[in-house]
Amino acid sequence: MRKMRGNLSLIALGCLIITLFFAVAIKQYNLNANATNESMLQEEPTDGKHFISFFDGESRINTRSDAATVRDALIRADINLSEGDKVEPALDEPISSDDFNINIYRAQDRVVVDGVHCVRTRTAATNPEEIVASAGIELLEADRVEVRQSGNFLEGGNMTTYQVVRAKTVHLAFYGEDISIRTQASTVGEFLAEREIDTNPEKNWISLSSDSKITDGLSFSIQQQGIRTITVEESVPFSENVTTDYDLDYGKREITQYGQEGKKTVTYEVDMHDGVELSRTKISEIITKAAVNQEVRQGMKINLPAGSHEDWMAAAGISASDYGYVNYIIERESHWNPLSVNTRSGATGLCQALPGSKMASAGSDWATNPVTQLRWCTGYAVGRYGSWQAAYNFWLSRHWW
Repeated sequence: MRKMRGNLSLIALGCLIITLFFAVAIKQYNLNANATNESMLQEEPTDGKHFISFFDGESRINTRSDAATVRDALIRADINLSEGDKVEPALDEPISSDDFNINIYRAQDRVVVDGVHCVRTRTAATNPEEIVASAGIELLEADRVEVRQSGNFLEGGNMTTYQVVRAKTVHLAFYGEDISIRTQASTVGEFLAEREIDTNPEKNWISLSSDSKITDGLSFSIQQQGIRTITVEESVPFSENVTTDYDLDYGKREITQYGQEGKKTVTYEVDMHDGVELSRTKISEIITKAAVNQEVRQGMKINLPAGSHEDWMAAAGISASDYGYVNYIIERESHWNPLSVNTRSGATGLCQALPGSKMASAGSDWATNPVTQLRWCTGYAVGRYGSWQAAYNFWLSRHWW
């Protein structure tokens, strides 16, 4: 029995020695292989070839090649690229160093979800924003991408999807300035905290409560409480200069220079309380752009009927026996000027009708044609006084009619 135990001990010792021998041999072999590999990479090529390392996922391939570009190196190494694969440096990049690294990123199928739209894309990108861009989907300010696991997508089993979470637009009137901000906040309170806006009611008045839900297009106001100074830009109206032109037909109006509004910067001291402006006092004003006056030609040329005043009266149907009465009144009312205007009352025309538009009943050219005006004057004299003679007698006693 003792002899058997001794033999077993010798056998075990022999196995241990053999195991140690092989372990040392393998380690030495690996060291020699690594040294050879590193020696090959560090060896200065003398035949125009370069040491090139391809990193393709978890694998690394080392080779020597006289390829001129990255594309040539891939072809000579029999490395194929699929649609969507990405290579760094670019395929046309020249092999510029003796120890050159080429990284290969393999494309994968991805699914991007934007609202109700699902887009499949194949890309080598790993950054979520770049993956979304590869699907042709534009991300706007404050939009974010969430990585989610989706089961049985189109019966394709579990798949990673990239969900676009769109920000909502908030329209904010902030201290009188209208601004639009995109946000992922779900309540007004979260939005105010996100923007670091003071919610102390003694400092700021906020038109919505902090627990108000934010929906796309929501509008609300923030006003500073108490007295504050604001500066605003305001328009400066232009003036109109009218020049009478006796070569232009009466009633015509021609603009020779169009007016342009100016601009001014005005500073006010404003007292606000709970969103209501209690008072506003102007502190200063400066013109930043002068207004340009509008220049106008006002036509005053009248094409009077031919003949004398008697001819006009005859054309108006006035009896010759009334010419003297008519001449007396018209001479004193307007000096026979059909354009005469009383600056105090606004009465116009030969017999000073008030308003002058009354004479339109005698003809559309009532404003300039003395015959039309006399026709209306006759109707007025006969209708009010019974005759031109009676009108004349009234004028003599009152000096108006």
